[in-house]
Amino acid sequence: PNTMNHYDMNICYIDEMLRHLRWTGDLGFARKMWPVLERHLAWEKRCFDTNDDGLYDAYCCIWASDALQYTGGSVTHSSAYHYFSNTMAAVIAELIGKDPTPYRKEAEKILQALNRVLWLEEEGHWAEYQDILGKQLLHPNAALWTIYHSIDSKVPTPFQAYQALRYIDTQLPHFKVEASGKDALNEHLWVPATTNWMPYHWSINNVAFAEVMHTALAYFQGGRQEQAYQIMKGAIM
Repeated sequence: PNTMNHYDMNICYIDEMLRHLRWTGDLGFARKMWPVLERHLAWEKRCFDTNDDGLYDAYCCIWASDALQYTGGSVTHSSAYHYFSNTMAAVIAELIGKDPTPYRKEAEKILQALNRVLWLEEEGHWAEYQDILGKQLLHPNAALWTIYHSIDSKVPTPFQAYQALRYIDTQLPHFKVEASGKDALNEHLWVPATTNWMPYHWSINNVAFAEVMHTALAYFQGGRQEQAYQIMKGAIM
């Protein structure tokens, strides 16, 4: 009763819907859902980018986000979601006879802000978020979801994707997977933790099948097929 476990799952549904439209090319459904997409993007902008800098707050809007909030800060994973959603809105708008300009401009603003504010050039990955108050500190210890959502949302250049995956290789805990049977012999299988944050709290520092699968997808998308296969196999084993 004392835990605020409610969520902004609009962001997840819209992402799924846009990927459905990419897969099917169903313009009839796109026209029907356009008012929903339009209202969603306006609501997210109004609620979560109140200073109009192109970087969005995140409030319980991803799979791993039980009670995870950023107190109004500028967050990488939510901004990445909105880069993808605005990019797709611009594409859909052109196809159904709407004005793509505001969505294209918002996507460009988000990408520029991500690269200017949250991309850590020397470290080669995104910060988790930036505080909105006080000294507006950057929090550099990015979570697993920060890396895979950004890659899945087509934010990075190919080299940025490579660098960000190296962050998972070197900075997040790896848990060795041991399994019986001939297929598991002589293999070094591991699964990543969602963060290196302490102290432990449910879903904030965890190992979860969905998280590991999305990480494997990011490795595939980043061009590291062999490692992607090993991570996926580690999860299944």
